[in-house]
Amino acid sequence: MKWIHSESATGWRPPEDRAPLRVAMIGAGKMARLHSETVRAIPSIVLCGVSSRTEASASRLQSEFGYERAYTDHRRMLDELQPDAVFVAVSHATSFEVACDVLQRRVPCLLEKPAAYSAVDARVLVDLAERGRVLTLVAVNRRYYSVVQQAALAINQYGPIRGVLVESHEPTLAFRSRMQFDSWLYDRWLLANSIHAIDLLRMIGGEVEALRGFGAAAAEPFGDHFSIATRHQSGALGTFVAHWNSAGGVSMKIYGDGVEAELESLESGFVRYATGRRIKIPPDNSDTRFKPGLYAQNVAFLASVCDNLPAPYPASDVADHCRTIQLVEDILGTVHPEP
Repeated sequence: MKWIHSESATGWRPPEDRAPLRVAMIGAGKMARLHSETVRAIPSIVLCGVSSRTEASASRLQSEFGYERAYTDHRRMLDELQPDAVFVAVSHATSFEVACDVLQRRVPCLLEKPAAYSAVDARVLVDLAERGRVLTLVAVNRRYYSVVQQAALAINQYGPIRGVLVESHEPTLAFRSRMQFDSWLYDRWLLANSIHAIDLLRMIGGEVEALRGFGAAAAEPFGDHFSIATRHQSGALGTFVAHWNSAGGVSMKIYGDGVEAELESLESGFVRYATGRRIKIPPDNSDTRFKPGLYAQNVAFLASVCDNLPAPYPASDVADHCRTIQLVEDILGTVHPEP
C-alpha cells in the first residue's frame, strides 16, 4: 500500500506539453465553488466554462473565479468548448443524468459523490467509462485528508493494519428540519453523505469479503442505527457504527501491531504507541488552506488527465466507487433484509 501525502501535491502544475489545461465546471453550488478555489490556485489552468441550470448562478461563479464562458446547458458547453477535463458538482437529483452526458462525450471527469443512488445505476456509469476509456474519478475527498494518510502510514510502518473502526453519527432530524433537500434524499442519507465514512472503511481495511450486523429504524424509514462488523480480504477486521441523532460526529480508529491511530472528525488526531508515546498528527498546508483533501484529490485527477493514466491510490474511480455503493446497500440490507 503506497500512500501519497497531499503535501507532495502542493505546487503542482501541468507539464509544458499539456499546458494550458482547459477545465470546465458543471454546477454552481457550494461544492462547485470549493472545487473552483482549488483549481484556480493551480498554474497553467484555464477555467474555460461553467454551466448551471440558472443563468444567474452560472454568471456569479464565472465572475467570481474568472471562467471564460457561462452556460445554462452543460451539453452545449461540452460540445462547444471540448474541455480537457470537467468537474461535475450538480444537484443530487441530476448527478447520474449529467454524468451519463459527460461520459457519452468521453470527457475525463471528476464526479461529486455519490455518482449514483444505486449499484445498478453505478454499473451503468462503469460501463460507459470502460467502453469509452474515459478517466472517471469520484470525489470522495476524505481519502486525501492528510491526517488520514499520515495515520495509515504510521500503522503500516509496524506491520499490516489489523482493524479499523469508523463511527458516523449524523443529526438527520436536524437536517430534515432545515428542508435544504427533498425528502427522498434524507431517506437515502446513508448513500448521500455517510458513504464518505463507509468508503474510508473500505479504503483502510481493504475489500470486504464478509459482513454481519444489525440495524434499526427509529425515526428514518430506511434505518438510523447501524452496528456492522466486516472481515476484509487483507485480514483486517472492521466496524462501522452509526447512531444518528445522538451526540457525536465522524471519527476513526486504526489498529496495528503495537500502535493505533485515533482521528477526531478526521481532520485532527494522534498516533499512540505501546511504549506510551503519543504523537499529534497535524494537517498539511493544503488542508488548512482549502477544504481538507480537496486540493490533493483535484491535483491527482488533473495530473492523471495530463498523463493519460489511471489515477494512483488512494483515488476512487467509478468502478471502485460502485463497490462502495454496493457495500452501502449491503449495510442497508441489515435493516430491511430481503425476504
